[in-house]
Amino acid sequence: MSNEDIRGPSRAWLRQRVAYPLAFIAAAAVITAVLLGSESELDTTIGENTAIAVRSLEITLETVVLSVRSEGTVQPSIKTNLVAQVSGEVVYVNDALRAGGRFSAGDSLLRIDPQDYEHANLQATAKLQRAAAEADYFSAENKRLIALSKQDMVSESQLRDAHRAADVAQAGLLDAQVQLSNTQLNLSRTNITAPYDGRVASEQVDIGQFMARGGVIAQLYATEQLEVRLPLADSQLGFLDPLILETGIYTYNAAPRVSLSASYAGKKHGWNGKLLRSEGAIDRQSRVVYVVAQVDDPKSQHGIDLPVGLFLEAEISGITVENAAVIPRSAVREGNRVLVISSDNTLHFRQIEVLRYENESVVVTSGLATGERICLSPLQYVVDGMSVTLAN
Repeated sequence: MSNEDIRGPSRAWLRQRVAYPLAFIAAAAVITAVLLGSESELDTTIGENTAIAVRSLEITLETVVLSVRSEGTVQPSIKTNLVAQVSGEVVYVNDALRAGGRFSAGDSLLRIDPQDYEHANLQATAKLQRAAAEADYFSAENKRLIALSKQDMVSESQLRDAHRAADVAQAGLLDAQVQLSNTQLNLSRTNITAPYDGRVASEQVDIGQFMARGGVIAQLYATEQLEVRLPLADSQLGFLDPLILETGIYTYNAAPRVSLSASYAGKKHGWNGKLLRSEGAIDRQSRVVYVVAQVDDPKSQHGIDLPVGLFLEAEISGITVENAAVIPRSAVREGNRVLVISSDNTLHFRQIEVLRYENESVVVTSGLATGERICLSPLQYVVDGMSVTLAN
Protein backbone atom coordinates (compact mmCIF):
# COMPACT_ATOMS: atom_id res chain seq x y z
CA MET A 1 0.00 0.00 0.00
CA SER A 2 1.39 3.40 -1.01
CA ASN A 3 1.64 6.53 1.14
CA GLU A 4 -1.02 8.24 -1.01
CA ASP A 5 -3.45 5.51 -0.30
CA ILE A 6 -2.74 5.93 3.30
CA ARG A 7 -3.26 9.78 3.25
CA GLY A 8 -6.32 9.81 0.93
CA PRO A 9 -9.11 9.37 3.47
CA SER A 10 -7.69 12.03 5.74
CA ARG A 11 -7.71 14.65 3.03
CA ALA A 12 -11.34 13.90 2.10
CA TRP A 13 -12.38 14.18 5.66
CA LEU A 14 -10.59 17.56 5.95
CA ARG A 15 -12.30 18.85 2.83
CA GLN A 16 -15.70 18.02 4.33
CA ARG A 17 -14.82 19.70 7.60
CA VAL A 18 -13.97 22.93 5.74
CA ALA A 19 -16.66 22.86 3.03
CA TYR A 20 -19.75 22.58 5.25
CA PRO A 21 -19.07 25.64 7.42
CA LEU A 22 -18.16 27.67 4.38
CA ALA A 23 -21.42 26.70 2.72
CA PHE A 24 -23.38 27.65 5.84
CA ILE A 25 -21.64 31.03 6.04
CA ALA A 26 -22.34 31.67 2.37
CA ALA A 27 -26.03 30.86 2.79
CA ALA A 28 -26.27 33.14 5.80
CA ALA A 29 -24.67 35.93 3.84
CA VAL A 30 -27.18 35.54 1.03
CA ILE A 31 -30.15 35.62 3.44
CA THR A 32 -28.76 38.70 5.20
CA ALA A 33 -28.32 40.47 1.90
CA VAL A 34 -31.92 39.68 0.92
CA LEU A 35 -33.25 40.95 4.25
CA LEU A 36 -31.22 44.14 4.10
CA GLY A 37 -32.42 44.79 0.62
CA SER A 38 -36.06 44.51 1.57
CA GLU A 39 -35.83 46.45 4.90
CA SER A 40 -37.41 49.61 3.60
CA GLU A 41 -40.32 47.69 2.11
CA LEU A 42 -40.94 45.84 5.37
CA ASP A 43 -40.79 49.07 7.36
CA THR A 44 -43.33 50.63 5.04
CA THR A 45 -45.66 47.66 5.37
CA ILE A 46 -45.44 47.66 9.15
CA GLY A 47 -46.04 51.42 9.32
CA GLU A 48 -49.11 51.13 7.20
CA ASN A 49 -50.67 48.48 9.49
CA THR A 50 -50.07 50.17 12.91
CA ALA A 51 -53.34 52.24 12.87
CA ILE A 52 -55.81 50.62 15.35
CA ALA A 53 -59.56 50.63 14.75
CA VAL A 54 -61.40 52.36 17.62
CA ARG A 55 -64.97 53.25 18.48
CA SER A 56 -65.68 56.95 18.81
CA LEU A 57 -68.36 59.43 19.93
CA GLU A 58 -69.05 62.82 18.39
CA ILE A 59 -69.47 65.48 21.07
CA THR A 60 -72.59 67.66 21.22
CA LEU A 61 -72.78 70.43 23.80
CA GLU A 62 -76.35 70.85 25.06
CA THR A 63 -78.50 72.00 27.95
CA VAL A 64 -78.59 69.28 30.58
CA VAL A 65 -81.12 69.07 33.40
CA LEU A 66 -79.53 67.19 36.25
CA SER A 67 -81.54 64.97 38.54
CA VAL A 68 -81.06 63.70 42.06
CA ARG A 69 -82.09 60.20 43.08
CA SER A 70 -83.35 59.12 46.48
CA GLU A 71 -85.88 56.80 48.07
CA GLY A 72 -88.35 57.01 50.89
CA THR A 73 -91.63 55.85 52.41
CA VAL A 74 -95.08 57.28 51.73
CA GLN A 75 -96.68 59.05 54.66
CA PRO A 76 -99.80 61.20 55.00
CA SER A 77 -99.45 64.97 54.95
CA ILE A 78 -102.40 65.30 57.38
CA LYS A 79 -102.76 62.99 60.39
CA THR A 80 -105.46 63.49 63.01
CA ASN A 81 -106.33 62.10 66.41
CA LEU A 82 -110.12 62.07 66.41
CA VAL A 83 -111.08 63.16 69.92
CA ALA A 84 -114.44 63.31 71.72
CA GLN A 85 -115.32 66.91 72.62
CA VAL A 86 -118.24 65.88 74.87
CA SER A 87 -118.70 62.91 77.17
CA GLY A 88 -121.37 60.24 76.99
CA GLU A 89 -122.29 56.77 75.82
CA VAL A 90 -121.49 55.79 72.21
CA VAL A 91 -124.75 54.93 70.44
CA TYR A 92 -123.57 54.72 66.81
CA VAL A 93 -120.31 53.76 65.06
CA ASN A 94 -119.92 53.96 61.28
CA ASP A 95 -118.80 50.71 59.63
CA ALA A 96 -115.94 52.67 58.08
CA LEU A 97 -114.56 53.49 61.53
CA ARG A 98 -112.31 50.44 61.50
CA ALA A 99 -108.59 50.18 60.71
CA GLY A 100 -108.23 50.66 56.95
CA GLY A 101 -111.77 52.00 56.52
CA ARG A 102 -112.39 54.76 53.97
CA PHE A 103 -114.58 57.77 54.55
CA SER A 104 -115.50 61.06 52.90
CA ALA A 105 -115.52 64.54 54.34
CA GLY A 106 -118.72 65.14 56.36
CA ASP A 107 -119.52 61.47 56.93
CA SER A 108 -120.94 60.73 60.40
CA LEU A 109 -118.37 58.45 62.02
CA LEU A 110 -119.70 58.22 65.58
CA ARG A 111 -122.55 59.53 67.73
CA ILE A 112 -122.71 60.01 71.46
CA ASP A 113 -126.08 59.82 73.28
CA PRO A 114 -127.48 63.36 72.78
CA GLN A 115 -130.33 63.34 75.36
CA ASP A 116 -128.53 65.25 78.11
CA TYR A 117 -127.39 67.85 75.61
CA GLU A 118 -130.85 68.19 74.09
CA HIS A 119 -132.28 68.87 77.56
CA ALA A 120 -129.57 71.42 78.27
CA ASN A 121 -130.37 73.07 74.97
CA LEU A 122 -134.06 73.34 75.86
CA GLN A 123 -133.20 74.88 79.23
CA ALA A 124 -130.91 77.39 77.58
CA THR A 125 -133.63 78.24 75.08
CA ALA A 126 -136.14 78.89 77.89
CA LYS A 127 -133.62 81.01 79.79
CA LEU A 128 -132.98 83.06 76.69
CA GLN A 129 -136.69 83.71 76.21
CA ARG A 130 -137.03 84.81 79.83
CA ALA A 131 -133.97 87.05 79.60
CA ALA A 132 -135.27 88.58 76.38
CA ALA A 133 -138.61 89.37 78.00
CA GLU A 134 -136.95 90.97 81.01
CA ALA A 135 -134.63 92.98 78.80
CA ASP A 136 -137.59 94.29 76.80
CA TYR A 137 -139.49 95.16 79.97
CA PHE A 138 -136.67 97.03 81.71
CA SER A 139 -135.67 98.78 78.50
CA ALA A 140 -139.24 100.07 78.08
CA GLU A 141 -139.43 101.03 81.76
CA ASN A 142 -136.18 102.97 81.46
CA LYS A 143 -137.50 104.88 78.46
CA ARG A 144 -140.72 105.66 80.31
CA LEU A 145 -138.89 107.10 83.31
CA ILE A 146 -136.61 109.15 81.08
CA ALA A 147 -139.72 110.74 79.55
CA LEU A 148 -141.17 111.44 82.99
CA SER A 149 -137.90 112.94 84.18
CA LYS A 150 -138.25 115.64 81.57
CA GLN A 151 -141.43 116.69 83.37
CA ASP A 152 -139.76 116.46 86.76
CA MET A 153 -142.08 113.62 87.71
CA VAL A 154 -139.35 111.13 88.84
CA SER A 155 -136.37 111.54 91.07
CA GLU A 156 -132.74 111.11 90.02
CA SER A 157 -132.42 107.97 92.12
CA GLN A 158 -135.40 106.38 90.38
CA LEU A 159 -133.87 107.23 87.03
CA ARG A 160 -130.53 105.68 88.03
CA ASP A 161 -132.27 102.54 89.25
CA ALA A 162 -134.12 102.23 85.95
CA HIS A 163 -130.86 102.59 83.98
CA ARG A 164 -129.19 99.94 86.13
CA ALA A 165 -132.11 97.53 85.80
CA ALA A 166 -132.08 97.92 82.00
CA ASP A 167 -128.33 97.28 81.86
CA VAL A 168 -128.60 94.18 84.08
CA ALA A 169 -131.42 92.81 81.96
CA GLN A 170 -129.40 93.39 78.78
CA ALA A 171 -126.41 91.58 80.31
CA GLY A 172 -128.69 88.70 81.31
CA LEU A 173 -129.90 88.50 77.73
CA LEU A 174 -126.35 88.34 76.42
CA ASP A 175 -125.45 85.62 78.95
CA ALA A 176 -128.49 83.58 77.94
CA GLN A 177 -127.52 83.88 74.27
CA VAL A 178 -124.01 82.58 75.02
CA GLN A 179 -125.36 79.69 77.07
CA LEU A 180 -127.71 78.69 74.28
CA SER A 181 -124.85 78.85 71.77
CA ASN A 182 -122.73 76.59 74.00
CA THR A 183 -125.49 74.04 74.46
CA GLN A 184 -126.14 73.98 70.72
CA LEU A 185 -122.39 73.50 70.09
CA ASN A 186 -122.20 70.64 72.60
CA LEU A 187 -125.29 69.04 71.05
CA SER A 188 -123.69 69.21 67.59
CA ARG A 189 -120.51 67.65 69.00
CA THR A 190 -122.40 64.47 69.88
CA ASN A 191 -122.33 63.70 66.15
CA ILE A 192 -118.66 63.32 65.16
CA THR A 193 -118.04 63.77 61.44
CA ALA A 194 -115.04 63.19 59.17
CA PRO A 195 -112.97 66.35 58.64
CA TYR A 196 -111.70 65.27 55.19
CA ASP A 197 -111.52 62.38 52.72
CA GLY A 198 -109.34 59.76 54.28
CA ARG A 199 -108.78 56.41 55.92
CA VAL A 200 -108.64 55.06 59.45
CA ALA A 201 -105.20 54.13 60.76
CA SER A 202 -106.56 52.73 64.04
CA GLU A 203 -109.66 52.97 66.25
CA GLN A 204 -110.30 52.57 69.97
CA VAL A 205 -114.09 52.69 70.42
CA ASP A 206 -117.25 50.64 70.02
CA ILE A 207 -121.00 50.90 70.65
CA GLY A 208 -121.97 51.11 74.33
CA GLN A 209 -118.61 52.45 75.41
CA PHE A 210 -118.54 55.57 77.56
CA MET A 211 -116.40 58.28 76.03
CA ALA A 212 -114.88 60.89 78.30
CA ARG A 213 -114.33 64.38 76.98
CA GLY A 214 -110.86 64.45 75.35
CA GLY A 215 -110.76 60.69 74.83
CA VAL A 216 -109.15 59.49 71.58
CA ILE A 217 -111.63 57.76 69.28
CA ALA A 218 -109.40 56.94 66.29
CA GLN A 219 -106.35 57.96 64.26
CA LEU A 220 -107.19 59.24 60.77
CA TYR A 221 -105.18 60.42 57.80
CA ALA A 222 -106.05 62.25 54.59
CA THR A 223 -105.70 60.27 51.36
CA GLU A 224 -105.73 63.26 49.02
CA GLN A 225 -102.51 64.70 50.42
CA LEU A 226 -99.62 62.25 50.68
CA GLU A 227 -95.92 62.99 50.94
CA VAL A 228 -92.57 61.22 50.80
CA ARG A 229 -89.65 62.06 53.07
CA LEU A 230 -86.45 61.72 51.04
CA PRO A 231 -82.89 61.65 52.44
CA LEU A 232 -80.19 63.51 50.48
CA ALA A 233 -76.44 63.43 51.02
CA ASP A 234 -74.57 66.71 51.25
CA SER A 235 -73.02 66.10 47.81
CA GLN A 236 -76.49 65.84 46.24
CA LEU A 237 -77.74 69.19 47.56
CA GLY A 238 -75.50 71.10 45.16
CA PHE A 239 -77.52 69.79 42.23
CA LEU A 240 -80.82 71.20 43.53
CA ASP A 241 -82.18 74.72 43.17
CA PRO A 242 -80.40 76.85 45.82
CA LEU A 243 -83.75 78.38 46.79
CA ILE A 244 -84.68 75.36 48.89
CA LEU A 245 -81.40 75.65 50.80
CA GLU A 246 -81.95 79.35 51.45
CA THR A 247 -85.64 79.39 52.38
CA GLY A 248 -86.38 75.72 53.09
CA ILE A 249 -89.65 75.88 51.13
CA TYR A 250 -90.97 76.28 47.59
CA THR A 251 -94.22 77.69 46.32
CA TYR A 252 -96.13 74.88 44.65
CA ASN A 253 -95.90 76.28 41.10
CA ALA A 254 -92.14 76.86 41.37
CA ALA A 255 -91.38 73.56 43.07
CA PRO A 256 -89.15 71.02 41.23
CA ARG A 257 -90.84 67.96 39.77
CA VAL A 258 -90.39 64.58 41.41
CA SER A 259 -90.99 61.26 39.63
CA LEU A 260 -91.94 58.46 42.01
CA SER A 261 -92.07 54.76 41.21
CA ALA A 262 -92.50 51.40 42.92
CA SER A 263 -93.51 47.82 42.27
CA TYR A 264 -96.86 47.09 43.89
CA ALA A 265 -99.44 44.35 43.40
CA GLY A 266 -97.31 42.77 40.68
CA LYS A 267 -96.98 45.89 38.52
CA LYS A 268 -94.66 48.84 38.14
CA HIS A 269 -96.48 52.03 39.12
CA GLY A 270 -95.56 55.68 38.79
CA TRP A 271 -96.72 58.88 40.46
CA ASN A 272 -95.83 62.55 40.02
CA GLY A 273 -95.09 65.02 42.76
CA LYS A 274 -93.44 68.29 43.74
CA LEU A 275 -90.54 68.99 46.09
CA LEU A 276 -92.11 71.41 48.56
CA ARG A 277 -89.71 71.82 51.45
CA SER A 278 -86.50 70.89 53.19
CA GLU A 279 -86.34 69.98 56.86
CA GLY A 280 -83.07 71.90 57.03
CA ALA A 281 -81.30 70.12 59.88
CA ILE A 282 -78.65 67.48 59.20
CA ASP A 283 -79.45 64.14 60.79
CA ARG A 284 -76.81 63.47 63.46
CA GLN A 285 -76.61 59.74 62.82
CA SER A 286 -76.95 59.41 59.05
CA ARG A 287 -75.51 62.87 58.15
CA VAL A 288 -78.21 63.46 55.55
CA VAL A 289 -80.75 66.23 55.00
CA TYR A 290 -84.39 65.29 54.51
CA VAL A 291 -86.54 66.92 51.85
CA VAL A 292 -90.28 66.35 51.48
CA ALA A 293 -92.11 65.71 48.21
CA GLN A 294 -95.89 66.01 47.94
CA VAL A 295 -97.77 63.64 45.63
CA ASP A 296 -99.96 65.44 43.07
CA ASP A 297 -102.45 62.63 42.46
CA PRO A 298 -102.50 59.50 44.64
CA LYS A 299 -103.72 57.36 41.71
CA SER A 300 -101.11 55.71 39.49
CA GLN A 301 -101.36 55.20 35.74
CA HIS A 302 -102.96 51.82 36.53
CA GLY A 303 -105.61 53.43 38.75
CA ILE A 304 -104.05 52.20 42.01
CA ASP A 305 -104.21 54.50 45.03
CA LEU A 306 -100.80 55.16 46.53
CA PRO A 307 -100.76 53.21 49.82
CA VAL A 308 -99.29 54.75 52.94
CA GLY A 309 -96.10 52.95 53.95
CA LEU A 310 -95.07 51.98 50.40
CA PHE A 311 -91.33 52.30 49.71
CA LEU A 312 -90.70 54.47 46.63
CA GLU A 313 -87.80 55.41 44.39
CA ALA A 314 -87.64 59.12 43.60
CA GLU A 315 -85.96 61.19 40.89
CA ILE A 316 -85.88 64.92 41.67
CA SER A 317 -85.45 67.46 38.87
CA GLY A 318 -82.38 69.55 39.68
CA ILE A 319 -80.38 72.44 38.26
CA THR A 320 -79.97 73.19 34.54
CA VAL A 321 -76.44 73.23 33.09
CA GLU A 322 -75.71 75.04 29.82
CA ASN A 323 -73.11 73.87 27.24
CA ALA A 324 -72.48 70.50 28.85
CA ALA A 325 -71.60 67.15 27.29
CA VAL A 326 -72.76 63.77 28.52
CA ILE A 327 -70.24 61.04 27.69
CA PRO A 328 -69.85 57.40 28.76
CA ARG A 329 -68.07 56.97 32.05
CA SER A 330 -65.74 54.40 30.47
CA ALA A 331 -64.34 57.10 28.14
CA VAL A 332 -62.81 59.03 31.07
CA ARG A 333 -59.28 57.97 31.96
CA GLU A 334 -57.23 58.51 35.08
CA GLY A 335 -56.86 62.15 36.03
CA ASN A 336 -60.13 63.22 34.31
CA ARG A 337 -58.65 62.92 30.82
CA VAL A 338 -60.15 61.70 27.56
CA LEU A 339 -58.62 60.70 24.23
CA VAL A 340 -59.61 63.18 21.54
CA ILE A 341 -59.39 62.02 17.92
CA SER A 342 -58.06 64.86 15.78
CA SER A 343 -58.95 65.49 12.15
CA ASP A 344 -55.91 63.49 10.98
CA ASN A 345 -57.10 60.46 12.99
CA THR A 346 -54.48 60.69 15.71
CA LEU A 347 -55.10 60.40 19.44
CA HIS A 348 -54.37 63.18 21.92
CA PHE A 349 -54.97 63.36 25.66
CA ARG A 350 -57.30 66.16 26.80
CA GLN A 351 -58.02 67.36 30.35
CA ILE A 352 -61.76 67.81 31.09
CA GLU A 353 -63.80 69.24 33.96
CA VAL A 354 -66.33 66.75 35.30
CA LEU A 355 -69.39 68.17 37.06
CA ARG A 356 -70.82 64.83 38.10
CA TYR A 357 -70.22 61.11 37.73
CA GLU A 358 -73.40 59.11 37.21
CA ASN A 359 -73.94 55.35 36.92
CA GLU A 360 -72.89 54.92 33.29
CA SER A 361 -72.21 58.48 32.19
CA VAL A 362 -70.33 61.64 33.07
CA VAL A 363 -71.46 65.28 32.79
CA VAL A 364 -68.59 67.39 31.39
CA THR A 365 -68.68 71.18 31.63
CA SER A 366 -65.27 72.10 30.20
CA GLY A 367 -62.61 70.71 27.86
CA LEU A 368 -64.73 69.52 24.93
CA ALA A 369 -66.34 71.25 21.95
CA THR A 370 -69.24 70.36 19.66
CA GLY A 371 -68.10 68.29 16.70
CA GLU A 372 -65.03 66.80 18.34
CA ARG A 373 -64.67 63.05 18.60
CA ILE A 374 -63.45 61.09 21.59
CA CYS A 375 -62.20 57.52 21.74
CA LEU A 376 -64.49 54.99 23.46
CA SER A 377 -62.38 51.86 22.98
CA PRO A 378 -60.55 50.62 26.11
CA LEU A 379 -56.97 50.87 24.80
CA GLN A 380 -54.30 49.56 27.17
CA TYR A 381 -51.25 51.18 25.61
CA VAL A 382 -51.68 54.68 24.21
CA VAL A 383 -49.06 57.06 22.89
CA ASP A 384 -50.02 60.67 22.30
CA GLY A 385 -50.19 61.16 18.54
CA MET A 386 -50.69 57.51 17.61
CA SER A 387 -52.77 56.84 14.52
CA VAL A 388 -56.20 55.21 14.62
CA THR A 389 -59.05 54.43 12.27
CA LEU A 390 -62.72 54.91 13.10
CA ALA A 391 -64.57 51.63 13.50
CA ASN A 392 -67.96 53.30 13.49
